[in-house]
Amino acid sequence: MRRCHPLAGRIRVTLSVLALSGLVLGSAGPATAAPVAADPDLTAVSDAVRAATTLTGAVAPSLRGATGPVQVSVRLSEVPLAAFVTEGATAAGGLPTAAAQRARNAAVRTQQDGFLSQARALGARELGRSVLAANVVAVRVDAGRLADLARIPGVLSVKPVAEYETHDDPSESGSLAQAAQYVEAESVWADGFSGDGVSIAVLDSGVDYTHRNLGGPGSVLLYNQCYRNNARPPGGLCGNYFGPDAPKVIGGYDFVGEEWPLVEDLSPDPNPIDFDGHGTHVADAAAGNSADDAHRGIAYGADVYAVKVCSSVSPSCSGVALLQGIDFALDPNGDGDISDAVDVINMSLGSSYGQPQDDLSLASDNAVRAGVVVVASAGNGADRPFIVGSPSTASRVISVAQTALPDDVLYPIEVISPVIPELPDNTIRFAVLQTWSPVPEGPISGDLAQPVDNEGCEPADFAAFPAGSIALIKRGTCAASQKAQNAQDAAATAVIIWNNVPGDPPSFSFGGGEPVVIPTLTISLANGELLAEADADGTVTVLIDPAEAISLTNTVVGSTSRGPRIQDGAVKPDIGAPGAWLSAEVGTGNGETNFGGTSGAAPIVSGAAALLIDKFPNAAPPAIKSRLLNGASTENSTPDTNAFFYPTPISRIGAGEVRVAPSADATGVLANTQVGNGNLSYGLPRLTTQQSYPVRLLVGNTGGSNAVYDLEAVFRDPSEAASGAVRLDLPASVSVPAGQTRSVTATLVIDPAKLPKWPFAGEAGVTGDGSALNGPEYDGFVLATSASETLHLGWQVLPRRSADVTAEDSVAAGSSLTVTNTSTVQTGTANIYGLTGTSPVQPPSPPGGPGTPGSNQAVIDLTATGVRDSVAGDVLQFALAGAERQTVPLYPAGYEVDIDVDQDGEVDYAVFQQEETGFAATGRSLVYVLDVATGVATAYYYNIADFDASTQVFTVPLSALGLSRGDTFDFSVLAFDNYFSGLVTDVIDGMSWTVGKPRYVAAFGLNRVLVPAGSQVQVPVASNPRQGPSSQTGLLMLYDNNKSQDSQAVTVTGG
Repeated sequence: MRRCHPLAGRIRVTLSVLALSGLVLGSAGPATAAPVAADPDLTAVSDAVRAATTLTGAVAPSLRGATGPVQVSVRLSEVPLAAFVTEGATAAGGLPTAAAQRARNAAVRTQQDGFLSQARALGARELGRSVLAANVVAVRVDAGRLADLARIPGVLSVKPVAEYETHDDPSESGSLAQAAQYVEAESVWADGFSGDGVSIAVLDSGVDYTHRNLGGPGSVLLYNQCYRNNARPPGGLCGNYFGPDAPKVIGGYDFVGEEWPLVEDLSPDPNPIDFDGHGTHVADAAAGNSADDAHRGIAYGADVYAVKVCSSVSPSCSGVALLQGIDFALDPNGDGDISDAVDVINMSLGSSYGQPQDDLSLASDNAVRAGVVVVASAGNGADRPFIVGSPSTASRVISVAQTALPDDVLYPIEVISPVIPELPDNTIRFAVLQTWSPVPEGPISGDLAQPVDNEGCEPADFAAFPAGSIALIKRGTCAASQKAQNAQDAAATAVIIWNNVPGDPPSFSFGGGEPVVIPTLTISLANGELLAEADADGTVTVLIDPAEAISLTNTVVGSTSRGPRIQDGAVKPDIGAPGAWLSAEVGTGNGETNFGGTSGAAPIVSGAAALLIDKFPNAAPPAIKSRLLNGASTENSTPDTNAFFYPTPISRIGAGEVRVAPSADATGVLANTQVGNGNLSYGLPRLTTQQSYPVRLLVGNTGGSNAVYDLEAVFRDPSEAASGAVRLDLPASVSVPAGQTRSVTATLVIDPAKLPKWPFAGEAGVTGDGSALNGPEYDGFVLATSASETLHLGWQVLPRRSADVTAEDSVAAGSSLTVTNTSTVQTGTANIYGLTGTSPVQPPSPPGGPGTPGSNQAVIDLTATGVRDSVAGDVLQFALAGAERQTVPLYPAGYEVDIDVDQDGEVDYAVFQQEETGFAATGRSLVYVLDVATGVATAYYYNIADFDASTQVFTVPLSALGLSRGDTFDFSVLAFDNYFSGLVTDVIDGMSWTVGKPRYVAAFGLNRVLVPAGSQVQVPVASNPRQGPSSQTGLLMLYDNNKSQDSQAVTVTGG
């Protein structure tokens, strides 16, 4: 496998986006096959997506090779202790002897020492290591020695050091007292369970242990004194509030220091005092408790370990520090015996589109396996398909979505005049009040007015603004609060800011300056465009009446990340929790400020887990997780674009919104035996016939008497059940003796003939809205009901009715190619390209090797490349076929086509895909053309791709490459990991093509053939008498929504 170093990080360039109309790629005449002439998947970029200006200096991914010193994480082969011990060992008391544990750790350290001895000879310098949760050593080494490093015996993988980000989000906040009441923690407290004796490791930016809410004296002076000595062990008065005898923060460590990443090196020290404030908020929500007991977090009796792994000066969290932090949590006293492991780890951090190769996910899973409950935030990537982040996507980790506060509301904006036909009830129901602006005290009515520049970033934009109007301003360029300040200075009575990208109206952080004293609301792009267009046509009068506010109790927050997880469609997030709370603000003594996002939701669940561990001290992590899911509220709903509510999909909320009392009070436990013990996951099946998928469940009875549980599967959307396409079969009931467990099977049966048409063939590149999954997704709950309680888990599947098309492997020019569809439920589609190159399938990596879980590297295996063009349509298309299906056409598979238009041996243009407006921003995949000479990168079309597919099609204008009929160009295709490492893992080079003059063609201009269900078609194949020079050896068939394969290379002989 060829490896290069094309990308030191993801490309960060500003790109000009040009709009073209959709084009026809050829014409079809009569043929044996049923032809389709146009390419219905071809989507040109619209004017609205002209998101950035032209920038010189852009560089193609493959040309951004790593040079000089680089930081890499090296995984070694010895098994670490957390993966060696029996499942749940620290919780269930099944650990090996202390001597045996230390022997295992010694074997890992010996291997690491041996590796480092050889690595130092290559010029490497150690940065840190993980021994217990993972066998990883981080080093700095010259990029030119990476291959030598990988050849050292025992090395499984070498990859760049990963980074993650915290997941806070500005939100209106409630008190933690309200949180405890709402999630029903108070009744558990009343039963005598506060988390006493339970320990929570907060892996974050540190903790302000001097804060009143965390057992400190609440003295700003003391905080300043303790922070001045931030690199030394807390001593004197500071030592009274940190360490084994402290009232709350009984230990911890700083694995990053105060200046990273402003400086390259981590600077570990023994004092994890917080400066950023994120970790202090998290610790307070999970386990805060003031000395006078007036203030309580969810598990107020629990102890806290402050493990500083995130920056003091940015949202970044170090991958090396996180691995070391998990090691610390497994063995706080550092003696090599993990019998003192913490009970709960909280990580309010992650990386969107969480990948299975993520080494933090592997270490987190290992920690749970060893007996520690690990809770992580799902991320703030919003309702985008498969965007839920790692490490929360690890099977055993509890992934937490964010739900609304119980008293959150929307403030509808009624349009009094004129009537806007596209606006339901002439009202914008989904309008979000910003946390830094006041609640309307009464009805506000007025005419809309816009600043001269509709973004309103300068006071001069409001020079002619009519006093008493309501300002309508577009998002962009400057802080939302700055726009509101400019409007209030111009005597506006309220501000409406409309979004500049699709999705729910956002909440913004305060950007500084004078307080905003007029209500400021945000609305969606679509609704903003309606108001702006109406305002352009005449006067628009609106009314904002707080009496019409819409309650958001038990709803999902728009910014929370959607699943299912990317590698296999398993349900993530697992559960939801309200995440916006007033909690301890670092360095203020006793101050509290707003804190939100999934960063705030995760510690609510961590606190809930600590309360359950207090009540069930011998319960292993799977039982705690099952209890949390069993007791969650299933009533959660989602506001649509017009704030009308529907039941929240399982792939956004998991089992529901956390409720501690039902989880703690249940005598029964309903558990899933799939790895991770979460909700029932049936994946992403492609079906041509009816299939059954069994999942084994365990029903436990911890009570003192026998219990009978009635079993039932319910659908989130009753119409899904009525369709008959999917059913979930369970026994009618199960009898469980006291203190015992019984097994039952939940069998999902899918009839593909009754499934709806799969909507994403060729469309995934333009599908960034996760609600598009609501149609083909089936989900609901499995209920186990006894005389005294109802337990539940969520279930979910994303099935598709598929074709199963294959062709002959070879055909003679002048004859017909037989194309067969064995599916009886779906018409097949074969898209035809000229086959220009192939590459053999790479052998699988050994466990721990590149591309495997924990390796922090994706191996993208390219199998074939094809080309087709339309001179009349000014279009050139490159078909790219991989060996493995990728869930989304964004990550981790990157492709680049390097084009030499004048055949002088130098690359003139690079064509590659990249997410529109940046990583995790839109979920949409654009195809860019980079002029290497000028550094200008331009997008003309969206990527043609499907979800869970192995093919992508890059479309570019011939004119953008300066090509016309008869021009011959050379090109190569590179496949690379665009998520972790940037490494090129496969190449097909030495290819050429002549525009408008292919060597072989499907007769009559066929480029797309429909193959009816259960049928064969004949596709005439001919040698082109006007062919130009090319590397074409046959036809590359790309199959839409196909069961067995997404592509097939067909060799053409003769001609």
